[in-house]
Amino acid sequence: MNTFTTRCSVLGLFLSSALLPTTARSQALTTTTDNALPAAASSLTGVVTSVQGEVQPNTVISIISLSTSLRRSVTANQSGAFDLAGLAPGGPYVVQVQQPGFRVQNITNVFLKAGEATVLTLKLNPETVAVGTRRDDRTALQSAVPVDVVEMSELVKTVPQTDLTQLLQYTVPAFNSTRQTGAGGSDHVDPASLRGLGTDQMLVLVNGKRRHTTALVNLLSNRGVGSVGTDLNTLSSLGVERVEVLRDGAAAQYGSDAIAGVMNINLKSDNHGGSVLLSSGLTSEGDGLATLLGVNKGFRLGAKGFLNLTADADYRDHTTRAYSRDPQVSPVFVAHNPAAEQAALTAAGRTYSDFEQNNGDARVRNVRGLFNGRVEASDALALYAFGSYNFRRGQANTPWVLPSTQPNEVVKELFPYGYQPQVNTRIHDGAGTVGVVLGRSGPNHWTLDLSNTTGYNRMNYDLANTVNASLGAESPTVFDNAGGFQFLQNVTNATANRFFDKVLAGTNVAFGGEFRADRYEIMRGDERAEAEYDNNSLAQQGAQGFSGFGEASAVVGSRTNVGAFLDVEADVTKRWSVSGALRYENYSTFGSAFIYKATTRVRVTDFLAVRGAFNTGFRAPSLQQVLYRQITQRPGVNGVVYAGIFNNQDELTQKAQVPTLTPERSRSFSAGLVLTPTPAFSLTADAYMIDIDNRITLSGLLRPGFGISPQFTQVLANNRVSQAQFFTNDLDTRTQGIDVVANYRHALGKGQLLVTAAGNFNRTRTLAQNVPANFSSLQTDDNPTTNYIDPRQLSLIETGNPASKILLGVNYNIGKFGVGLRNTYFGEVSYYDVAPDPAVYDFGGYLLVFKPRAVTDLLVSYQPAKALTLTVGAQNLFNVKPNTIDEAASNGVAPGGFASRSEFEKFFQNRYGFPSPFPTNRDVYAYAPVQMGFNGAFMYLKAVYNFGL
Repeated sequence: MNTFTTRCSVLGLFLSSALLPTTARSQALTTTTDNALPAAASSLTGVVTSVQGEVQPNTVISIISLSTSLRRSVTANQSGAFDLAGLAPGGPYVVQVQQPGFRVQNITNVFLKAGEATVLTLKLNPETVAVGTRRDDRTALQSAVPVDVVEMSELVKTVPQTDLTQLLQYTVPAFNSTRQTGAGGSDHVDPASLRGLGTDQMLVLVNGKRRHTTALVNLLSNRGVGSVGTDLNTLSSLGVERVEVLRDGAAAQYGSDAIAGVMNINLKSDNHGGSVLLSSGLTSEGDGLATLLGVNKGFRLGAKGFLNLTADADYRDHTTRAYSRDPQVSPVFVAHNPAAEQAALTAAGRTYSDFEQNNGDARVRNVRGLFNGRVEASDALALYAFGSYNFRRGQANTPWVLPSTQPNEVVKELFPYGYQPQVNTRIHDGAGTVGVVLGRSGPNHWTLDLSNTTGYNRMNYDLANTVNASLGAESPTVFDNAGGFQFLQNVTNATANRFFDKVLAGTNVAFGGEFRADRYEIMRGDERAEAEYDNNSLAQQGAQGFSGFGEASAVVGSRTNVGAFLDVEADVTKRWSVSGALRYENYSTFGSAFIYKATTRVRVTDFLAVRGAFNTGFRAPSLQQVLYRQITQRPGVNGVVYAGIFNNQDELTQKAQVPTLTPERSRSFSAGLVLTPTPAFSLTADAYMIDIDNRITLSGLLRPGFGISPQFTQVLANNRVSQAQFFTNDLDTRTQGIDVVANYRHALGKGQLLVTAAGNFNRTRTLAQNVPANFSSLQTDDNPTTNYIDPRQLSLIETGNPASKILLGVNYNIGKFGVGLRNTYFGEVSYYDVAPDPAVYDFGGYLLVFKPRAVTDLLVSYQPAKALTLTVGAQNLFNVKPNTIDEAASNGVAPGGFASRSEFEKFFQNRYGFPSPFPTNRDVYAYAPVQMGFNGAFMYLKAVYNFGL
């Protein structure tokens, strides 16, 4: 009897496709020789079980000859036994074992002897999930709630994307993330959402521990306005083993923010080997050069421990699309007078090409590091630690400051013809976790997990190619420090866990507590950049592009909360499981919350299971939402206007009697089925409904003279702003949808075919508008631009996410080659344009409608050597772009209740004597970052070298 263990790589053989699951470590297998066969033939026989010893019928076992690429497959019988006869002796062969709910196993370097049978005893590792359950043996298909498992370690090596947000955008249908442009800090931090909800309603975990959010509040973006999310791109994707996306509310299990669901990012834990990844690509228009170099390496620590290290650096250059300055809409020198405009251009020796608007992705550079380690000190004691660090340098552009619209802000001695300010960021993000696990693993043993996690995010702004016009020719054109903000979070957690195998058919009990401390600070920079800077000038104060933070905005605050939970999950019978979770949390700032969750799953037949869940949840207002204060610049029809965002402690909100923030509360239902008629096919379908009360948004822009008290108007004047906003619990919403995920594997010819289809279909609508009595007159005003609830933000919540997203992937792998075709369909998106100044216009903005789009990715992989894989491909092969803003206006609804766009344009021309400038910035910002980016086709090459095989 010969026993051997080998580590195998899916990348190195035939699973180079992006959508194939990662290959787990090969099983220990035993070969014996008996039952002599004819000299010309060999056979392969054996039994398949799980690592727990359960027989696995209907498992598909394939054997592939590396020399001929010939594949033979067989399905195990009801006893888990299989027999492949008539095989050519010799080798090397690869044996592949596939069973839904288990990791695909690949055993390399198998040689068959002539006239003999090789007997394999195969034990499959469950594809267990660590999110949504505290049992260590639940698979995604056995879960009572839907969980997507994305095997990132192989995906990142072949597909076009490298950032985590973009990788998940094209892999998980319920997840959405789109890069922003012209959106301030959001140009450098991609907002992300789950099931069409807010960026702050998805909780992110790393190795099961809470991840900190960013310090940034999204303010000018088309996604996540007013929310604070988690920056997934601070983690190196090369160091991530897999991502589990729980598509169900889980606040009772994990705490605040888990209304839409939970994302758990599992870091690599290999203790040997590693890889080097080089990726580079360019758009079809020759810009947007993106290059990444990353290294991952595993080391053994003791007999069972590991240390896994990852480092990478990437560079992404800026892009710009569809510039076409319209002199009737965005003139340079003279508004509403084309002849005078052309004369001024000629006199200056300029053309419109000299005033081209950069309106695409920001230029970004990242340096990232990641580590994950664990030491088994004894059978009852393990120590672990993991952490990350990211430095990011971002450079983005804002709209031009021109003599035609902002004559007071054009300093002729510095920029006689105008300028395009550049808003840059320096982001530092770091996190570290240390922990200890006490107790023996396995059934009927208590384990205690004690951990402490600290996370930190800091963003500083600096400006270039700009001025503070109030300083005249003495103004700097570069501000090295325009202020910023930072957020610190510390979480101490204790969880006790035990599985009782004799209670019912198996019961898991977990309980624990958590203490969390948050601290947020807004930092002043160069006072000359601030909107509040006062030198008695007629020009608007502050540097153009970003106006910093004045003394009143330089706030600092902290809070703490303590929580306790109980989580019980039981198999009542082998076919029926139930679970329940209770959680209590108390915050130092607004009180307590008690929430719960219940789930059930019934295996109706061997191939069909039904499941359902009900849970209550909450989301505490982020400390950033509670404290944020800034005088901001907003794009307006006639140039930049100044608005203030004021917090609950500010004099303005007190004068206006703005209610203090309270937590969001949620109730959600889900019901679904799991269908596995054959080992080669699985399908899950889950419907859901999520009700959220007291949802937090940014209010509408409140202005003097629209029913606001004289005291409020005076405070606006004191702050030198014409508009004010604040965070408020103003909406009750309902989100309904369905998720469908299907996978099919099939041996085709000498290769293997994998087909994946998945879709998310959802809608959000408002159930109630919670307008305080003292603001009710604003909400019923005929002018929508003065509403307490901002129509633009309301539309972004209801229809600002794609109404549907459908993924279809087809991959075929044979020998050293792999071909993949990925199609992504994005449904319709609509929202209101930036509202015009009501002091000038008495109507709202266009309802912009962006029609559905489908993009196609093509990738071809080749393995010239065992350790090297090359992939060449195209993202968005057919160069598909979303509707332009101008097209979206024609697709949508005109302002003022007009029946058509042409009627509105005619009315505007007759009333004001010049063509309508709406929708805002439709010429210089021709595209909006809606369903996907607008860069078009992207061609790329990836090379991966694996060492330690």
